[in-house]
Amino acid sequence: MRIILVDDEAPLLREMAELLSCYPDFELAGSYTDPLQALEELEATRPELAFLDIEMRTMDGIELAERLLANNPELDVLFVTAYNQYAVMAFEINAIDYLLKPVRPERLEKAVERIRRKRRRTQEAKKLQIQFFGKFTLYYGSEAVKWSRSKPRELLAYLLANESIWMDKYKICDDLWPDSPPHQALRNLQTAVWAIRKCLRDYGISSIQISYANDSYLLKVAAGQWDLRQYDKAFTLYMQADSYAAGQEAAELYREGYLAYEDWRWALQRRADYVLKQRELLTGLSADKKVP
Repeated sequence: MRIILVDDEAPLLREMAELLSCYPDFELAGSYTDPLQALEELEATRPELAFLDIEMRTMDGIELAERLLANNPELDVLFVTAYNQYAVMAFEINAIDYLLKPVRPERLEKAVERIRRKRRRTQEAKKLQIQFFGKFTLYYGSEAVKWSRSKPRELLAYLLANESIWMDKYKICDDLWPDSPPHQALRNLQTAVWAIRKCLRDYGISSIQISYANDSYLLKVAAGQWDLRQYDKAFTLYMQADSYAAGQEAAELYREGYLAYEDWRWALQRRADYVLKQRELLTGLSADKKVP
């Protein structure tokens, strides 16, 4: 978990950093005596948890917390202060905890466990969903992943379509950038892979991993709901075990066709293949209904 510390007294910052060094799942991304600098460097630090002093000279911790949360509503805030009269204000902005200085290791341990429990609940509530039928979309929890550019989105769909297969980088370039010179296509590929990794990291999606070796890329999905995978599994079960329920499940998952709204040349043959599979499925289900 990436954390930042903000306290206008440098010795106290060092003390807190030393206490937190005992927790290997905490990564110190930034330590600041100036709250304004902490705000300026948010894009670089990308904190998930902020330990904030309340009484500081240039900006009090309550205001700093409000500005941090405006930038990232999912950030967890924990106040560390010598004064307990701010407790009500702290919890009004949903601070996860409130520690009094000097911080005792045993009290910090309780706060850390509270943070971990909250994070576990949040991660359990946020499940990855991949949609291939209709419009290609990734959902993390109830939120659709947004893309600033179209090519990283297309490349992710392409790698997902070839999940668990090592894809040669030159083959990828031919499929996604057929009209670009080879050197430019390779640069485009590298940029798109970087953009995918950054987007997944920004959303906290760790169940999709992209590896690179021997001039090839490999994507794997560790966990999540994927309509295409569910369809293939249900279709196979129907065809091999004559499970009418599985056939109905597959038929309902199909919705509007394989990447139906995407104008991607590499997807055309697969779209046609799924049209034939769905036609075969519906014919079989219709015949099954007529059997007395």
